[in-house]
Amino acid sequence: MQIKQVDSKKGKVFEVAGYIGRQPDGTQARAKKRGFDSKRSATQWFNNEVALFSNGDSKYNKKTTPNVMTVKELYNMWLDTYQHTVEESTLSKTMNVFNVHILPKWADTLVLDIKPLDLQRYINTLQGKILHYRKITGYFRRLLNIAVRLDMIPVDPFTKIEMPKERRRTNKPKQFMDVDEFKAFVDVLDSQYKYINQQAYTLLRLGAFTGMRTEELLALQWEHIDFNNGYINIVQALGRGLNGGTYIKAPKSRTSRRTLKIDNKMLSILADWYEVSNLKNDDDYVFNNQGKTLQVMRPNKWLHDVSDAYGVAVGLSMHKLRHTWATLALDQGASVKQVQTYLGHADVSMTLNVYSDITKRASDETGNVLVKLVE
Repeated sequence: MQIKQVDSKKGKVFEVAGYIGRQPDGTQARAKKRGFDSKRSATQWFNNEVALFSNGDSKYNKKTTPNVMTVKELYNMWLDTYQHTVEESTLSKTMNVFNVHILPKWADTLVLDIKPLDLQRYINTLQGKILHYRKITGYFRRLLNIAVRLDMIPVDPFTKIEMPKERRRTNKPKQFMDVDEFKAFVDVLDSQYKYINQQAYTLLRLGAFTGMRTEELLALQWEHIDFNNGYINIVQALGRGLNGGTYIKAPKSRTSRRTLKIDNKMLSILADWYEVSNLKNDDDYVFNNQGKTLQVMRPNKWLHDVSDAYGVAVGLSMHKLRHTWATLALDQGASVKQVQTYLGHADVSMTLNVYSDITKRASDETGNVLVKLVE
C-alpha cells in the first residue's frame, strides 16, 4: 500500500494505491482512490476494500459466471441479454415457451445434471404431445449451447440423443375455402351479418378481400386509408406484449410495410363504417372498443359467430381467411410474386412453402401448356 499527497481542485488531498489480492484467473487486483483529507482515512478505506475483496464483494472483484447453475438460473441470465435484442411480442412468445414447456420440467435441475437418458425421455414425451415439438426443443438446445460455451458442461447433451421425426397430422383441418364456399361466406356477410354487427362485418370482409394479417387490421387507423384513390397503407401492427398486454409496433418485416389496392365495393363499405363511427380522427383506430384497439382474439370470435350462425367458413380462423385469399388469388391467375407482394411475405420462398398445394397444381397444369401446339 502506498499513500501520498497530491494536488486537486480542492487543494492538497491524499491518494492511496496498492495490491488487494488475486483474481480467480491469477491476476493481481489493485485498488486506487484519491480525495482523502488524511492518511488515516485513506488507510481505513484501503483496509476495508481488502476485506471486501477477500469476501468477493468489492467493485474490484472480477464478475465470473458460476460453474454450477440450475436451468432456471441459466435461463434468467440469458433472458437479461435476450430481452434487449427482440420485439416485445417475440419476447413474450419465447418466455411462454419456457414457462409452459421447459421450466416446469427442468427449472430446478442443475445444468451439469442433465443426463442424455432423461433428456431423451423428455423429448419422446414432447414429440407425442406436440406436432411441431422441435420449435420448443430448439429453445432448450440454445440454452444448453450457452452452458457449453461458458464451460459449465463439456458437451451439449442434445448431441447424444435421437430426435424423433415430427408427427404428421392425419386428419388435417381445412386450411381455406374454395370458390363456392368463399362466395357463400361473402353472401352471408353482405346480405345478413352487416345488419347485425357492422364493425365485425367490415373487418371480416376487409380481411377476406385483402389477406391482411389480424394484427394489421387491428392497428389500422383512418389516416392509413386513401379513400380518394382506393388504397390502404399498412405501416404498423398490433403486437402481443408481456402479461397479456398489446402495443403498436412496426410491421412483421420490411416487406410487410406495403400499399394495397382496394376494390370499389370494399372501399364503399369502409366509407359506410366511417360515416356511422363515433371516432373519425386520423389517428383513431378503424376497428376499436371505445377508442382502444380490439382484443387480439376478437376477430376470430366474430368469425366463429358467423360460422356457428350461418354454417359458412366452418373451422376457419382469421389466419386461414388469409390462406383463402392467397389460394383463390393464385387459382384465379395471380402470379406467386404478386401474391407474395400483396401478403407482405419477406421472400417468395415463404409464399411457395405456405401455398405449396395450389402452386403444385398450377405447376402440373403448366406441364401441359405446349401439348396444345402439336395437337
